[in-house]
Amino acid sequence: MKAALAAITFRGRALIAVGLGLGVGAGLSGQRDVLRIAVLLVVLPLIAAAFVARTHLRLGARRIVTPARVPVGTTAEVELVLTNLSPIRTGTLLLEDHVPADLGISARRVIERVPPQGLRATRYPIHAERRGYHEVGPLAVTAIDPFGMVRLRRSFTATEGVLVVPWIEELDGTHEADHRATGDAATASLASRGDDDVIPREYQLGDDLRRVHWRATARTGALMVRREERPWTRQATIVIDLTTQHHVGEGPRASLEVALSAAASVALHLLRDGWRVKVTSTDGRTLVPQATGAPGAAAILEALALVDASTQAGAVHPGPDLTIAVLTSRPDSLLQVATTRQHGIALIVDTAAWHDSATTSTDKATDRLRAEGWQAAALTDRAGSIAAAWRTAVGGDSVQNRGFASHPGSVR
Repeated sequence: MKAALAAITFRGRALIAVGLGLGVGAGLSGQRDVLRIAVLLVVLPLIAAAFVARTHLRLGARRIVTPARVPVGTTAEVELVLTNLSPIRTGTLLLEDHVPADLGISARRVIERVPPQGLRATRYPIHAERRGYHEVGPLAVTAIDPFGMVRLRRSFTATEGVLVVPWIEELDGTHEADHRATGDAATASLASRGDDDVIPREYQLGDDLRRVHWRATARTGALMVRREERPWTRQATIVIDLTTQHHVGEGPRASLEVALSAAASVALHLLRDGWRVKVTSTDGRTLVPQATGAPGAAAILEALALVDASTQAGAVHPGPDLTIAVLTSRPDSLLQVATTRQHGIALIVDTAAWHDSATTSTDKATDRLRAEGWQAAALTDRAGSIAAAWRTAVGGDSVQNRGFASHPGSVR
């Protein structure tokens, strides 16, 4: 009740002051009718304060954010549900839900008369402007009496987290990348060309007779069997250059954000095709050790949403897996890449799109990486650029015309 009395507005205080003045004058002059009016003026704000205190303080609230992970540049919806925990119907409520600047502006809504134990729902949009973790809330509720004499404000403490992830582009072209996986690449490549090209070995005690290679046996006069092929796994490692000095621009369309979007797009694309994906950075950090399926996609998106840039440069050393490097066209970024005789795809963010003077021509950059055994393509901050770069990197023409047939397991 003390809070309600303290929440009496200027209008209510003015009525009390007028009522007290009339009461004093009516007492001195003996005007009983005027005294009744004075009492009414004094009591009315107090009644309003009591009404507000009884009917507007027992409230509950919850939020539902759809979708739970919001890509940069897209809009999500927040559903705010208010519950009246009091046995008495509320009056007019003014809701103000705090929204951080990176998600838009705070939402204000007016709700009329929530029934006892009932609820009211309202919705408002948020627009994701910056990658990262943001909190919506807390909610402030202002209770207003019908005469505007009391404004009682109460704030909730609960907030709702919103994860803003890099924007994703739909990719295609995996029919080329599917041939680049771990396992016995040479054997897999030979087996794909027919039975005549399989390299057999001499029979050893315990070998399965179903693996006998009869043509080689007839040719050599000794019992020969096909070599054991290791399981063909589909494992990819995505390496991202997160070095601050290698990126340009600020805000959600900076080159760093484009690089993260490229990595996220490729990772989700491979996961949908059944690959196992590992995500690291050139400075040696392992962002996601291994990801598969929908849980892996969620883990990768969360890691890329929260990752920070680093001042430490590093290197890209291709391993036995399919290695996908996301770099920039700055010379120091390109110098991190080692020559590979394994399978490597390099996506180069063209910093010239940000009017960067310290950049390398993307033609020179891609030619250099291709000469070192990579399949390379450049991209910018334009919509669709990531998908186009991926198609170029894994496309048939880029494979056949750049000498990759000399590498084990390459597409022919």
